[in-house]
Amino acid sequence: MLRESRKRELKEQIFLQALQLFHEKGFEQVTVQEITAKCGIGKGTFFNYFAKKEDILLYLGESQIDLLQQSIEKHRNIDHPKEQIMHVLDDLLLHFSSHSELMKLATMEIMKSVSLAGKESKSVQQLHLHLASLIDRAKQNGKLHSRWETDVIATTIVGVYFHTILSWTLLEVQHAAISESFRKQLDVVWEGIDRI
Repeated sequence: MLRESRKRELKEQIFLQALQLFHEKGFEQVTVQEITAKCGIGKGTFFNYFAKKEDILLYLGESQIDLLQQSIEKHRNIDHPKEQIMHVLDDLLLHFSSHSELMKLATMEIMKSVSLAGKESKSVQQLHLHLASLIDRAKQNGKLHSRWETDVIATTIVGVYFHTILSWTLLEVQHAAISESFRKQLDVVWEGIDRI
């Protein structure tokens, strides 16, 4: 367990240090050699974590999915499905905004690359599946009554979540406001979800 924790910490360190270099010099100008030098690791260690430089950007989605699973567990006892979803996605937004400039850079680089955007879609699908599972459970437990299919509800919430991230990334919204923006938008769509 300790070894896994250290591996996660090193991967996170490589990710953040690389993003810092990308921010300073531009993604295209940074080499794997510069990343390994900044992290104080060898190229072999780097390639144990990332197959190539571009894969560093994909770690953003991977780390969010790991955090999502932890957050779902942390908030599993919240009774109301909207509140549970709000807390879970709030945790993700807080993590995302904790290194705001670097996360904005990663988001922009992923959006510029068709290949990376396609690979990142796996993380989006994972988010969708986890939310659909929460929604199904709420319906089965009688805590959510909706005329909408689970898939439609999950897709709508994922859309609100990513709209919040893109607005924050592109429109220079303050990081403190990202959670508040998401909460307000979820309030609006939830009125249409929680109706028969």
